[in-house]
Amino acid sequence: MYLTIFLSFMALPLSLQARAATRRRRYLARQRLDLALRTIFTGCYPATAVPAAASTSTAQSLKFLVAGAIGGIISRTLVSPLEVVATVNMASEGAVGSVLEELSALWASEGIVGFFKGNGANCLKVAPTKGIQFVTFECLKRFLGCRKWWASSSKELNPFDRLITGGMAGVVAAASAYPLETLKSVLTVERRQYGGSIIVSFVAICKDEGVFALYRGLAPTLIAMMPYVGVEFCVYETIKELLVKHYCATNSLSTIQTMLIGAAAGAVAQTSCHPLDVVRKRLQLQGLPGRPTQYSNMLDALACIVCFPTFFATHVPEQARVEGVRGLYKGLAPACLATLPSTGSSYVVYEALKAVLGVASR
Repeated sequence: MYLTIFLSFMALPLSLQARAATRRRRYLARQRLDLALRTIFTGCYPATAVPAAASTSTAQSLKFLVAGAIGGIISRTLVSPLEVVATVNMASEGAVGSVLEELSALWASEGIVGFFKGNGANCLKVAPTKGIQFVTFECLKRFLGCRKWWASSSKELNPFDRLITGGMAGVVAAASAYPLETLKSVLTVERRQYGGSIIVSFVAICKDEGVFALYRGLAPTLIAMMPYVGVEFCVYETIKELLVKHYCATNSLSTIQTMLIGAAAGAVAQTSCHPLDVVRKRLQLQGLPGRPTQYSNMLDALACIVCFPTFFATHVPEQARVEGVRGLYKGLAPACLATLPSTGSSYVVYEALKAVLGVASR
């Protein structure tokens, strides 16, 4: 009995030390979590509580990346039905119905699942694309602003500067995630043929046609992204700057204003670059089962669609030569209807997340 009491007494300090060590580990874990939250969600804390790590260029770039990626996912999911109709219309070489007719036919044939065909691949593509696009644009703006400041003591960017930086950001983002764009188009138009899964369709395309099939239509995409994203960023940033300077007492835009400016920027960009979007879809999908190879390259596709076959077109079916200029604008209505809420909501989410994460554009 006395031995038991003695051993218990001797073990007491060890037990107290173990409890103290556990409490210390929990305290340090809470401290690390709090530091991580203050570093990430900087905008939710007072300036005095923000750690120095949150203001580094790397941390700010990562925040722009995350804000753009989340904004892209939310915006594209909202307009997935219209994107499906636009993609099917652009890939079609015959007559197409109205947006409501196409939506009704899609609902009758595939139900609500048909409205979100390819949305998984689309979100998987949009997240890195939008994230890279926004972070590249912000970095290029800062770089160009610093160059201009050294040259003329002013960091103000003009619309042409925004057009160039936006276009370069679009090219970098599009080239980085282009295979996912091809998979999205394939799953939207030929879902049953390729199993309805991103991984299954990826394996099937690589097995049947090789890895380079994932990059069909890359040239018109890069050519289209330069003016498309450039125009979008240029219109959005220019109108935003004018409104903030002359019409907003609080130096910030409301949610409705941000939505409208983003929608207008997206509509202008979509309309100006839609013909190249049509060519890109055709090049991505040709060569698949039931879709013969008709075009040799981007210029050949443009010429054949508007009824001027080039010397490359040795095996173009006759129906591919009767679309005319209107063929380059197939799917423009659903594409614009999808672009208005998609681009608008993307900028709304992006601006809101920038405030939460504690970063600001320059």
